[in-house]
Amino acid sequence: MKKLSILLLAGLTLTACSSAGDSTEGERDITVMVAASMCDLAETVAGEMSGVTTVCSGSADLVAQIETGAAADILVTANQKTADQIIDAERGTQLDVIATNELVLVVPAGNPAGVTGFDESMNASDLVVCAPQVPCGDVSSQLAELNGLTLTPVSEEQSVTDVLGKIVSGQGDAGLVYRTDANSAGDAVEIIDIPGAGEVPNTYPLLVIDSDSADDAEQAWIDAFTTGAGRQRMIDSGFTTP
Repeated sequence: MKKLSILLLAGLTLTACSSAGDSTEGERDITVMVAASMCDLAETVAGEMSGVTTVCSGSADLVAQIETGAAADILVTANQKTADQIIDAERGTQLDVIATNELVLVVPAGNPAGVTGFDESMNASDLVVCAPQVPCGDVSSQLAELNGLTLTPVSEEQSVTDVLGKIVSGQGDAGLVYRTDANSAGDAVEIIDIPGAGEVPNTYPLLVIDSDSADDAEQAWIDAFTTGAGRQRMIDSGFTTP
């Protein structure tokens, strides 16, 4: 177990690509795995530090990678259920929940399919959602039930970034994504709020892997990601931070 350190958390996040910086002499390199919806933020932090490798993907995929032996020091998932898999397997310790997010409906600019909202008009279009085992898919199912709907998607994706990509590229008429991802698409999409979305937020737990506390290298990344400029970037992207 790593040496116990005092944790001061205020926010955090990562997602779906991979990046690394050169470490300076005497520093320990770390690998940070982050849910796809936070990838851009995590890679920005990695670019400002040395010795940090960022791995971004859907939360379920990240958990599967750790369970099959992939090296990781910090994990940020997009819901509690995936984080609990690591905790229950005694592979990591949760330090905090660093942010929340909510689902929205997006359509391509101009709304060519004439989707009127989170209603049956979605099912008359080419609807794209996350797969049920993915955090955004889990929330999609909960919101459908809350609104008395049955979703009939033409495609179920493994990450929220894949859903957004299909809408932006014109391969789908409507998609369910996080507000932060919708914001990142700018004028390429139109955002439609979902009734009750605030009642079913996605939470972002932060865990250290195979440890009960963060060491100095891990704490440096946590501080950079969740405080100061890092926290402000999360807020500007549309995350809600504690």
